[in-house]
Formats: sequence, structure tokens, C-alpha cells
Amino acid sequence: MIYMNIRRIVAIIFIVVGLFLPFTPSISLAESDNYVYVIPVKDEITPTMAVFLSDEIQKANDAGAEGIIIEITTLGGRVDSTLEMTEAIMNSDVDVSVYVQNRAVSAGALITISADTIFMAPGSHIGAAEPRPYDEKTVSFVKAEFRGTAEARGRRTDIAEAMVDKNIEIDDLVAKGEILSLTASEAKEYEYAEAILDSRQDVLEHMGWDDADVVETDFSLSMRLAQFMTSYVVASLLLSIGTIAIFTEITTQGFGAPGIVGIICFFFYFGGNLIAGYSEWWPLLLFIAGLGMIAGEIIAPGFGVLGIGGFISVIAGIVLSAPDLTQGLTTIGIALVAAIIFLPILFIFLSKKTNVFKRFILSEAETVEDGYVNASGTDTLLGKKGKAVTTLRPTGTVLIDGKRVDVVTEGEFLPIDTEVKVVRVEGSKIVVGKKN
Repeated sequence: MIYMNIRRIVAIIFIVVGLFLPFTPSISLAESDNYVYVIPVKDEITPTMAVFLSDEIQKANDAGAEGIIIEITTLGGRVDSTLEMTEAIMNSDVDVSVYVQNRAVSAGALITISADTIFMAPGSHIGAAEPRPYDEKTVSFVKAEFRGTAEARGRRTDIAEAMVDKNIEIDDLVAKGEILSLTASEAKEYEYAEAILDSRQDVLEHMGWDDADVVETDFSLSMRLAQFMTSYVVASLLLSIGTIAIFTEITTQGFGAPGIVGIICFFFYFGGNLIAGYSEWWPLLLFIAGLGMIAGEIIAPGFGVLGIGGFISVIAGIVLSAPDLTQGLTTIGIALVAAIIFLPILFIFLSKKTNVFKRFILSEAETVEDGYVNASGTDTLLGKKGKAVTTLRPTGTVLIDGKRVDVVTEGEFLPIDTEVKVVRVEGSKIVVGKKN
């Protein structure tokens, strides 16, 4: 219940954000009791696509639809997502017909074979499902999936296997050393397609569904946004910007724009994975707990246990919310590399151009008249007492005798208003400790 509520709230926010983007309405609801659901499967087979197809098939079953037509054009995609989609099709109580509009290649071939009936457009083709990597274990697994699916639907298993394994030879159809891909006419000849039809309307008439109201389905606005946010490039960019922004916020006084930017970036990263169905709510809680531990280490530094635990928790939350371990590790790796490269550049730029890092670098132009103590008079500060006017992390600013002085601690982190004492002066470097 908690998970569904969180997912619903995030979806609403995604929809509100998506209102500012151009879009096409996702669904046209019929108003009769006689439905045929048309579900598009276009482009790459992804986890988002698997969630979408499974949800729409379930909706059609719940509505008591007369039939489902899956219009497919794809070059394939992820195996795990494909298996989820074929399972949803084969478990449907409503008849499912696949209409191959252009091509059903690789993963798309298995999805097509799993349907109750197959129709193909003129010039379309199906097959070419050679797996990557092409090793004995992978080929054996994928070939078994194709064989089992074809057998369950009463189709020739050797043809299904030949789409995967180039070592299978079928007389007058495919030679050894080649991967099978069937044209529309070949698919009809070998009973892998019931008919070659020009349009969806022809499919409806052939199935006797031409009197039914067609329910057009498409990615909802939140799903479109979630699919965009969870791509490798965008997810890596969100994590990179979010990491840099949060680090900048942690190392500066107060709460400002970097913190807001960081929160937005991580919201879209976790929210996208949540809506797309890749993740549940607990990786987000793990991430938040990690940030809390890191903050605790900064506020009350100790032996580093909180900091190390927080870092591990943050990484685990990010990786576990991704579609899979590989993408999670890849995106976090890209984000960390980007942070390592850009944080020093950002630090130097801001220290020169703005006052954000002013407490780290004291300009020689800042004199007593400006309310600061110049480096030439620091020897007189030894033993002086004052109060921190910024958080010392470990650098910062303290007020001594009414003057603002840039100082550094001996490694400890001290909050604002801490009473301090100058314990050492090394040229322009003023070292303070907590007043006893």
C-alpha cells in the first residue's frame, strides 16, 4: 500500500512536469462493452516497454475485452524484458494477435511467436534472433525459450530454434551457418503467420472483431517521461549533476541553489525508475539514510564509520534502483568520474568569480577596513578567543575582537557559534581549536 501510494504521488508529479512538454493523448477509451485493445510495441525492447505491455494486457483482461492486437516493429532489446512480455502474452485470458508491421527481429521474434495468432504486413519479416554474447550457454538458454514458446503455440520448433542458432539447418529454408529470418510469404508458407494483411482493419476483419470498439493504447505521459529519465545518458547526467550539486551544498554554508538542484536531479532519477517499474521505494530510503549518515559525519566527525556507511548506503540505493546491476554500476561510475573531474574545476571557478568559497581563500585585497584581518597582522592573534560565524569544515570564518578572521581547525568540524581559541599561527595560516 505504501509503495503504491508513493508511486502514485511520483506519477502525479511527473505528469504535472510533463504538461509543459508536447505530447499525444495516451489512450482513447471506448464507451461500449465490446472492446479490442491495440497495443504498440515500437523500437527497443526495454523494461519500461515490458511494464507498459504487461499493464495494458492486464487492463484488457480486467475489462473483458474481446481481443488484443499487438502492433510490433522492433529490432529487439533486453532478454529479461522480452521474457516478461512473452509471459504476459501467454498468460492472457484474452486472445492476443500480433501484427508485424515492418520487422520483428531478435527479441521481437520471441514476442511475436508467443501470440495466439500472427499476421504480417507485406514486406515485413521475423527472426534473426542470434543472441549476444554468442556463447554456448547464452545460445542454449535463448534457443530453449524460443523452442518452448513455439511448442506451446503449436508452431514448428526447429524454425524457432533456427532463428537463434546458426548451426541448425532446414532444407530449402536456411543453410547451416546462417541465422533464419522469415519473410512474410515464408512465414505464411511455414504456418508462422496466419495471413499477410495490409492494415489493422484487415486484422480486425480477419479475426471477426470489426464490430468492436478499438481502444488505442500508448505510453502514458508519466511513462514517457520515466523512460526518458532512465536512459543511460540521462540517468548518468542526472547523477553527475546531482552529485556535484549535493557536494557543493554540503561544503557551503546554509541551504541554497545547489541543494535544490541536487534534490531535483535525484528525484527524477529515483522517480523515473519507480514509475517505470524498475525499482521499489526502499532503495530511495536507503539513499536518504546514506545522506543522513554523511551529514551526521560532517556535523559530528568521529572515526569515519558514519561517513563510510553513508557512502556505501548512497551507492547501494542508486545501483539497486536502476533497471539492472550493470546499468546501475555504469551510471554511478560515470557520475563519480564526472564529479572527480568537474568538482575541482567548479571549486577554482567559484573561488575566483563568486563568494561561495570565500572562506577557503582569503584575498589579499581584504583589509582591516573590510572587517577582515590581513595576513600581516596574524602573529598578534595567538591565544585570542573568538566565535565561529560559519561552520568550520575545517576551514571557515571566526569573529575575534570584532574582526572576521579566516581560520582552519586541526581537522575537526565545528558548527556556527562555537567558542574557539587560536592555538597556532603559521604565517598567514591561523589554526583554532574548540575553547575549553
